[in-house]
Amino acid sequence: MINLRRRSMVSYMIKPLFITFLLCGIFGIVWLRSNFTSVEYTISELENKKADRLREAKMLMAEKASLMSMHKVEKTAVRDLGLVFPDRKKVTYVKERNPGPQKASLETLSEWDRRKAMVN
Repeated sequence: MINLRRRSMVSYMIKPLFITFLLCGIFGIVWLRSNFTSVEYTISELENKKADRLREAKMLMAEKASLMSMHKVEKTAVRDLGLVFPDRKKVTYVKERNPGPQKASLETLSEWDRRKAMVN
C-alpha cells in the first residue's frame, strides 16, 4: 500500500514536469526557428545591398573610364577651353642647356652661377 502511494505520488509529480519540459522544448524550437528565419532575411537584405553597391561601383568605374578617355578629353579641350591641336610646322623644340637637378630657391640665377663657380 505504501509502495502504491509512492508510485502515485511520483507519477503526479513526473507527469506535470514532463509536460512542462515538453512545452518548454516545443516553444524553444519554435523560438529558434523564428530567429533563424529572421537571420536569413537579414542576410538576404545584406546580400541585396552588396549586389547594389557592386553594381553601382561598376557603373562608376565605367563612367570614370568614359570621362578619362582621350577622345573625351580632346573634345572637352577643344569645345570648352578653345585649345587646338598644333600644326607640325608650328611646334618648336627647346633643348635644355643644363639638364641637372632642379632647385627651387629665392636666389637669382646669377647668385646660383657664382656659387656653382666657387665650388668648381
